[in-house]
Amino acid sequence: MRALNFTKCLGAASACLLILTALAQANESGPRPIGAGAFPVSFTLASAWFADHADAKRKNVTLLVYFEGTAGWQHQPTKFNWVVNQSPANIQMSVGKTEILVRYWSDSGDVEIQGTKVNLSGGNVFLVRGIDSAKPLVKALGTQDLSFSVDENPPVALLKRSPDVWAALSGKPASEHSKSRSPSASAEVVAWDTEGLRLLLTENPDSQHKACELFRQAALKGYAGSQYRMGYCYQTGKGVEQNFTTANEWYEKAGNQGFVDAQYKLGHSYRVGRGTPIDLATALEWYKKAANNGDGEAMQNVGWMYATGQGTKADAGEAYHWLLEAAKHGQTGAQFEVARRLKDGDGVTKNLTDSYGWLLVLLAQEKNFQPDSLTQIKEMVKSMESQLDKPAKEKAQVQCQDLLTTISRNDLDGLARP
Repeated sequence: MRALNFTKCLGAASACLLILTALAQANESGPRPIGAGAFPVSFTLASAWFADHADAKRKNVTLLVYFEGTAGWQHQPTKFNWVVNQSPANIQMSVGKTEILVRYWSDSGDVEIQGTKVNLSGGNVFLVRGIDSAKPLVKALGTQDLSFSVDENPPVALLKRSPDVWAALSGKPASEHSKSRSPSASAEVVAWDTEGLRLLLTENPDSQHKACELFRQAALKGYAGSQYRMGYCYQTGKGVEQNFTTANEWYEKAGNQGFVDAQYKLGHSYRVGRGTPIDLATALEWYKKAANNGDGEAMQNVGWMYATGQGTKADAGEAYHWLLEAAKHGQTGAQFEVARRLKDGDGVTKNLTDSYGWLLVLLAQEKNFQPDSLTQIKEMVKSMESQLDKPAKEKAQVQCQDLLTTISRNDLDGLARP
């Protein structure tokens, strides 16, 4: 079951680091960092930052750097070192053979990234393209609001809320970022929703009740995000008395406006009978809507429903189609099943090279698997290697890189969703 989707951390399952030190702020021209952090955003992107403030409500980031490389470059042994009690403050990282150095002078606002010198007056967010190449290129992405709530992962949250930064990293028009949002919502309605989100995160029942009332005001104005969050309030009993039927009613309002998480929640409700009688055909319908809006989990569920004949006639070919799409959207269960089906010719023409390519994709994520699952994957890899010649293995390696790049791009598309 999904939690309320404020932000969704993507890529490798590494903990978001925000390491703080007990340093007093100095009276200098630029904010003095008190900590640093790093996070692998996707198969092609990693990030690092300096932080200059953190309390119970918010954290401020001084500067944030995205590093873009060959798909999978950051899934290697990583060392992360930082020093902030000096000028310049330093972040030194090694990711496999890739060395990364970011330096910041708080007295002048100067920044040095991979030997390229810039200044915070020209921007506080940067992109380094080709970080694992001989000549990385540093690009400033402008000045952004780098204040975040305590639960937010800075590089992921910024991609979610900034069309310009998202466009720079995805290569797509900034207009694509806001396609699924409510363009007609007034500033007042958006402010109600934003404040509601802040209050809902507290452990205070009175604050959570006020949050739901703010969501209700915005939801009654037709704001899809608040309609979804009203459903979440009733589903969880936060701020209101728990009522699954009412939750589904709000999810349907948001789902009918194309809000993908609401569509997924309705699919789950009809599949398991949460607040409604079980109706597998309707569950499949809602899952398909979410899947067509780019939701990888929904794609995977549609694939399994076709595979097992839930709400529809079993169809191995249709199951493979949806599982393949889910695999390309980062669902590891679907990736394993696609590899198996290609190996066995289940719903698709048997192709050991393509199967091996997907197994290599799984190996690129080995940090995410429990030992038993990883052992099973490695056993399949070993078996497959004994059946393939060198050209086939080399072809699968290329396919693996292409697939990792596709998954990374789909991750970025997901971050455009509200």
